[in-house]
Amino acid sequence: MVTLRSQWREFLAGGSPDVYRILFHGMLFGMSFSISDMLFNFYLQSLGYDNAVAGQMQSVFRLAGVLFGVPIGMVIDRVGAQRMLYIGISTYASCWLLLLLIGDAPLVTPFGTVSSLMLISIVYFVIGAANMTTYTAVVPLLSTIIEPQQRAAMFGINAAASTMIGFVGSIVAGLLPSWVGMVVGVDATSETAYRTALYCVSIFGLLAIIPLSGVKKAPKVQPAPTATRDEVPATAPRLSFMRLLLFAMPSVFFGIAGGMFIPFQNLYFRQEFNANDSLVGLSIALGSLAMGIGSIMGGPLSKRLGVRRATAFSRFMAAPMMFLMLIPQFYVVSAAYDLNRALVGLTFPLFSALVMQSVPLQQRGTATSMSSMTWSLGWAGSAILSGYMQQNGNFEAVIIISGISYIISALLVQFIPYADKLD
Repeated sequence: MVTLRSQWREFLAGGSPDVYRILFHGMLFGMSFSISDMLFNFYLQSLGYDNAVAGQMQSVFRLAGVLFGVPIGMVIDRVGAQRMLYIGISTYASCWLLLLLIGDAPLVTPFGTVSSLMLISIVYFVIGAANMTTYTAVVPLLSTIIEPQQRAAMFGINAAASTMIGFVGSIVAGLLPSWVGMVVGVDATSETAYRTALYCVSIFGLLAIIPLSGVKKAPKVQPAPTATRDEVPATAPRLSFMRLLLFAMPSVFFGIAGGMFIPFQNLYFRQEFNANDSLVGLSIALGSLAMGIGSIMGGPLSKRLGVRRATAFSRFMAAPMMFLMLIPQFYVVSAAYDLNRALVGLTFPLFSALVMQSVPLQQRGTATSMSSMTWSLGWAGSAILSGYMQQNGNFEAVIIISGISYIISALLVQFIPYADKLD
């Protein structure tokens, strides 16, 4: 029987100082991201913007992944994942600092005045590209220092490191504005309180670089003389662009499912249930914890069902959890949200492992970036649509579209011809 204990033993057997450094990086970067994810919408509201603007910002953030996804993947394959991680993290942290310094002040130029919202959108676009670079580069870097049969388990543990720390990050983020308000003497929901709290995003982002400095530089391509049943040989012919695009198609609908609701989760809890920042932070923190636990469970489940079937099953089961959120009871919605997050946490690393074992080693950066690109495309389009739908208080339709998209993504995973050892 495959258990979490056996997965822990596998982790200890497959772990190395380099693996631990990458996991520590994931925790620090996850802390940074969870704080921004919790507070940025509230910061926009403190500047006087509504849900539609929040949706536009999410689209701007993910459109960067759409436009630069494939080029970044090609650059990763050319210059190396570790170097791109340095570039992505440093850009992410510095641009967050710049965004907060902009505030609500417009920029006056000889050619006219640029509004503060336009400036924020431009910087947030760059932040989105940097974020996508960071998350994309981790997968091929980690895949070069672990054995193929450990990939599903180790990807899950890496995802858990960055998501479970979100439990701490979301709680801290929910409390930070109050702490800032007490120290500075301003209201906890003021623009000053949110902006000051968000400076922690840059701080933890920069700290995430430190563990990577000790990782030994991995080769761009690591030749493997033999391959397991579920592993494409390193010397295999390169796949066509259309085959890589086909492998990335489930990510479009998975992105739609997330983009319809996740960018607005904090606003949903506040507007529908009148929850304060601390309660919203706790609810999102529990979702992050559930997502991390789900990531760890992916390894054992993949050993029972195979990577493909486990991926499809987890995505399909995420749909009824969304539909349960139509029940207008806070604790029912909160529990359904947590279960949905656990299933999403489970499926993310499994899908990465499925793609990694289906493409040659020299194309893994490109394949990962294409999955990120298509996911970002779905997320960006659905986020801006959802923001406008919410202007009429139409969260029910948002939740239904999200659930249906999970089902479509699951069906695509099941029927697209990935390499799976059970096939």
